[in-house]
Amino acid sequence: MATGAPSSDIAAAAPFRPQDVANAAHRASVAFILDLIQIGRDGRHPLDALLLSTIVQANVAPISGRADLQVAFADADAPPPDEMRRPVSVNALASSLRLPFESVRRRVHGLQRSGLCRLSRDGVIVPTEILTHPTYLAGAFQAYERLRRLHGDLRRLGVLDDLPPPSVELARGLVPVRTVARLVSDYMLRAMDVAHTEFGDMISCLLLLEIFRANTEHVGATLAPELAREDGLLDDRHRRPVRQTELARRLGLPAETARRHLLALQELGYVERRSGGLIVTAYALGRPRVVRFAAENALHLRRMFAQLSQLGVLAIWDDYAAAQAASA
Repeated sequence: MATGAPSSDIAAAAPFRPQDVANAAHRASVAFILDLIQIGRDGRHPLDALLLSTIVQANVAPISGRADLQVAFADADAPPPDEMRRPVSVNALASSLRLPFESVRRRVHGLQRSGLCRLSRDGVIVPTEILTHPTYLAGAFQAYERLRRLHGDLRRLGVLDDLPPPSVELARGLVPVRTVARLVSDYMLRAMDVAHTEFGDMISCLLLLEIFRANTEHVGATLAPELAREDGLLDDRHRRPVRQTELARRLGLPAETARRHLLALQELGYVERRSGGLIVTAYALGRPRVVRFAAENALHLRRMFAQLSQLGVLAIWDDYAAAQAASA
């Protein structure tokens, strides 16, 4: 089960300031990204989880761009056949993730030895037999439910108003887990690309996000006025430090790898060591690179939910919520 923030305590009619809403939505989205990586990692190195997600997304790019195919291959029993998957080269994967070619080549061969992908002269695919395996489907349903929870949190914050209406209609009662998986992976990879642009290598990005999450997850989705600064950020006095060993455990990293990257983040001024562990300070969160990441992430998040609305996924969730309310 993914680690993450506790269930939302967002009140439906709380009089939030714009900065409170933006900060709460950003914390929720960061927790969501990290939970997705935890779900996809399944005990592996986080770079392997990102690599697998990138391969799958590249394979199904022809499907992701067409609403009719998103609908046709929506539920768990409707995986696209291998002949519809577009192979992706190792070089393209390395460029997409901004990782050294040799590192990606080595990881791809490791994934192939584990039976998780297939490498040929045309490139790499994750075959249908993997995407219909019970382990993959269990993770896909976990991610589906995690996104549905994020949707509820963001709706209560009011940041998902004025989404476009559905342009297609999914069958009521359908669980479009594969459609959601494609859109979620696209969002996650876009968010991580922005993080990499602003903060450097991928492991440092993940550590920075995990520290940020760990520092604030004890306060819930929204901040009590006495905990917040004027800009809506949590006051540093109330940030809960996190130890290096806990960060390594959460991300599945070797202790030495975590230590090396954390030292680099401290030298760059993004992380400070306090009694009890590490924090990302409010000052660091106000730096231009962090502000740009939060703004770009918000755009990509809204883009994903706009697509979910257009494909009728949110209508299915609204029907389910209404049925649950009526039953209760």
